[in-house]
Amino acid sequence: MEKTISKYTLFEYLSGRSNPLERQLVEEWIVQKENAETFHRWLLEYETKSPQFIPDQDAALENLLLRLNSAMEYEGDWRKEEGEEERAPSWLWQRSNRFWMVAASVTLLVSCGWWFREPIQYKSYQTAYGQTTDVYLEDGSRVALNSNSKLKVPRLGFWGDVREVALEGEAEFSVSHTIDHKRFVVKTSKKFQVEVLGTTFSVFARPRGTKVALKSGSVRIDYSQNNQRREVMMEPGDLAFLDHEGAVQLERKQDIKTFAPWTEQRYVFNATPVKEIIAMIEENFGQKVNLSDSSIAQRSITGNFKTKNAEELLKTISEVLDLRVEQNGASILLTNN
Repeated sequence: MEKTISKYTLFEYLSGRSNPLERQLVEEWIVQKENAETFHRWLLEYETKSPQFIPDQDAALENLLLRLNSAMEYEGDWRKEEGEEERAPSWLWQRSNRFWMVAASVTLLVSCGWWFREPIQYKSYQTAYGQTTDVYLEDGSRVALNSNSKLKVPRLGFWGDVREVALEGEAEFSVSHTIDHKRFVVKTSKKFQVEVLGTTFSVFARPRGTKVALKSGSVRIDYSQNNQRREVMMEPGDLAFLDHEGAVQLERKQDIKTFAPWTEQRYVFNATPVKEIIAMIEENFGQKVNLSDSSIAQRSITGNFKTKNAEELLKTISEVLDLRVEQNGASILLTNN
C-alpha cells in the first residue's frame, strides 16, 4: 500500500515533535524516489519559515564599519614621523590586505543575495509569441496566460493575509475563494493593482495601456494618481481602463463575450481601428506590420474571427477591408488594392 504524508506531518518531524509512528511513516516516505521532489520543496519551505539562525544585518554592518575604521587608525599609528619614509611593517600590510579582501567578499555576498532575491522568492511563467497556456495556482485558482506575457507567483506558496501575483502582459483569472477569506491581488505596477473577492476577470497590462474587464464577482482597483491613493469598485460587465492622466475610467454594461476572446483563439472587433489591430498583432505574435498609407490606420473593422496565427488574421482583415498583404521576409506591409 502506498504511504503518503502531509506537509504538516513532515514539519512536525523536522521540528522534533512527531511521535514514533509518525517518524516511521516519514522516514519510509522520504526514501521513496517519487517523493524526492516534494520532500525537497517542503524542506526548503520549512527552512525558510523556521531558520536556525537569523542574522542581524544592521549590527553586522555596524561592526564591519567599526573594524574598517579601527584597521585604518591602527595602520596610521605605525607611520613614521614627517620627513621619513612612510611604510607599514610587512606583517601589518598583509593583515590589512587580508582584511580588505574579506570585507570585499562579504560585500559581494550581500550584494548577490539582494540581487538574486526575487528569482529565489518568485517563480515565473512566461509565454512566447503566439503561445497561450493555463497556470493553476496552489489555492485552486486558474490563470489563462496570453501570448508574450509573464506571471510571477511566490515560489513557496501564498503567505500572510494576501495572495499576491504580478502580471506583465495579458491574462484571464478565475479566482477560487478560500475559507479564511484571503484576498487575491494582481499587481501590474507599483501604482496599479486589482484586488479580487472570488471572481472571473481579465487584465491587460502592456506598454500601450492597462485594462481590466470583469465577467463575474467583484473586484476593486487600487491605483495612485498625483501621489494620492484612489480606488474604483467594478461590477460584472464593467470595463476599466487607465487614461492618459493616470485615472481609471469605467465603461458600464459591456458585452462580456468580448472579454479575453483569445482564450478560444478568437478575436472580437467592434469598430476597431486598424492601428489597434496591428499593435495587438505585434504584442501577441511579435510581427511588425507597416502601412503604405497612414489613412489605413483609421479604417475600422467589426466582427468575430477565429484564427490561430497572425497570417490568418491579416488575411481576414485584408479581405474585409480590401487590402493587400505584402510580405518580404520578416517585413509585412498592408497596402490598398
